Amino acid sequence: MNGTPGEALDSWLPAPGSDLYYAHLYAPTGDKRALLTIASLRQAIAGIPASCSAPTIALPKLAWWRDELGQLARGTPRHVITRGLINLDPALPAAGLALVEGVENMLGAPHFSTLAARRAAFVSAHGPLWECALRRCLPPESGVSSEVLALAGVVEEIAALRDARPQLECQMALLTDETIAAATRKAGTLPVAAGDWYAAVLGEDLAALQAELGRALSGLEGRAKLRPLATLARLNLTLVSEILRSGCRVWETRTDLTPLRKLWLAWRERFSL
Repeated sequence: MNGTPGEALDSWLPAPGSDLYYAHLYAPTGDKRALLTIASLRQAIAGIPASCSAPTIALPKLAWWRDELGQLARGTPRHVITRGLINLDPALPAAGLALVEGVENMLGAPHFSTLAARRAAFVSAHGPLWECALRRCLPPESGVSSEVLALAGVVEEIAALRDARPQLECQMALLTDETIAAATRKAGTLPVAAGDWYAAVLGEDLAALQAELGRALSGLEGRAKLRPLATLARLNLTLVSEILRSGCRVWETRTDLTPLRKLWLAWRERFSL
């Protein structure tokens, strides 16, 4: 779980071609390596359900990270990522623990009742690590606003929904009764086939997230300083458009943007185009 003792942190950081790599490519800070390391921790924990076939497999992995974050708090981390975070920010162990607990709470849970309830859960889980990262992009006296953390929550919801099938198969709570009802009203009767059912429901879901992401990104204050989040939001806004255009077949396939397109979008965000 924790790699070899001499393993380089670079092998765990977001690789070229990934969304997180391009989101941090033009980070407005000399502390890009710290930002990438925090992003790697967030990805390692949040990605557990998608890599497991059942909660009984995911929960021990989350428990390992719970223990590892305790080791980080005591200054004795074992994992390559947490060794890279030592002495970086005293808030990081608690922030990572919030994500562990948030993911645990969503495993084996029922549908969320509303989009707002799911947003609150994602902000509660992911917000603390995002706050640790974004504070490094802002002047020392500045705080990270609730509006910025809400935007981060939307980005994380989309990241979860693009990998809906493996996470749902791990019994992760992702769907909302609100969007299931909206899809039913629109279709009259939802299809029986799994691919068609999820295309209808997640089509409603992602369309709502697309609208919310567009509003939040266009109104983002201090956007240049918050470029890692703003770039990731721009990438996700384009990605959702592609998913919706292709019929929202996320149950059968994983849609992604090409590395060249991601680079172009990151460059445009860098120059505010």
